[in-house]
Amino acid sequence: MRSTSRLWLPLITLALLGCAGKPTVMDQQKLHSLSLYDESNRARFTVYISCTSSDWRAENICTKTKFVFAQWADEREISVTPVDVNNSLFTQDELQGWRLPVLAENKPFVMAIHLSPEVTPAFGSVMDNAGRALAVGSKLARVGYSAKIRVFDATSGKMLEQISSHEFLSVKPEADTAPYMGATLADLVSNLDPSYDPGRPATPKH
Repeated sequence: MRSTSRLWLPLITLALLGCAGKPTVMDQQKLHSLSLYDESNRARFTVYISCTSSDWRAENICTKTKFVFAQWADEREISVTPVDVNNSLFTQDELQGWRLPVLAENKPFVMAIHLSPEVTPAFGSVMDNAGRALAVGSKLARVGYSAKIRVFDATSGKMLEQISSHEFLSVKPEADTAPYMGATLADLVSNLDPSYDPGRPATPKH
């Protein structure tokens, strides 16, 4: 059953300042050169994703990130499986055949995504146990992610490309970070799959 809300993320309220950001940075030419989609725009790959966090804020996002990719997987019929960051998909440049996931029909590629979300409160802000801001600091905070994307030939195990991606946004004081993090993850998915509309959450304009 599909979720009725797209890219739902936990409502983490932080002391945040400003409102600015950069669009998703990704080398689209490398992705396009691999023919990851067939003539009908169906995906020719399976996805394995790992998410690592530096604190409880990022951990909350890691926990919910799977729903973002599950929505994409459900609508685009793509197999998405969570794996540990120490998996050989992230540690080796050429994999032995027995270490590769089972080769699915018409899925000649394996995409491995290592995502590192970041939710940094404003410098000097004071938080309560629920993550609500009690006082606002003076340094800009930011919300976003960095990611490494590796694409393998599912038959030979050879790594074909390694691509970095990142996007960070700075937002207003005491803002709800959910739409901002949702927006960056929607941008990531739409860059991986340009024909798919992930329903990017609206973020305030300033």
